[in-house]
Amino acid sequence: MDLDWEGLTVAFAARSMLMNHFLDRSSGEVHAHLNGSPDLREALLHERSGRYLRIPKSTPDVDTARCRAFAPRMEDAAARDKALQALESGGPGAFRDALLGFPNDEAAWFVFRDRRVREELRGWLAARGVSADP
Repeated sequence: MDLDWEGLTVAFAARSMLMNHFLDRSSGEVHAHLNGSPDLREALLHERSGRYLRIPKSTPDVDTARCRAFAPRMEDAAARDKALQALESGGPGAFRDALLGFPNDEAAWFVFRDRRVREELRGWLAARGVSADP
């Protein structure tokens, strides 16, 4: 089964409490449903039957840990200091905002985050008996 890695990555990194993401075990597709939508009811039935897996949301603690793991890899010491100060005072969103003035580190952050999320996803999938291999 081919997994929708882009959909999985977006869903696994999401924090919105308004959106629910599910992995369809039979197709590998990711389905997103807003709270209260008619389609959510059907998705919940599929979840109960075992066809769908609810994809967990990220948390501020997980996002903060990703930021801290990335910081030592930053090429610009001034950017690192600014980003870590922003993280301490404003959280992960402020960390990412601090990278805006440092294009190389900003680009590297997105590559790092996507790779980290995929690693986390592989562990999550394996724990649920879903093969992440093509």
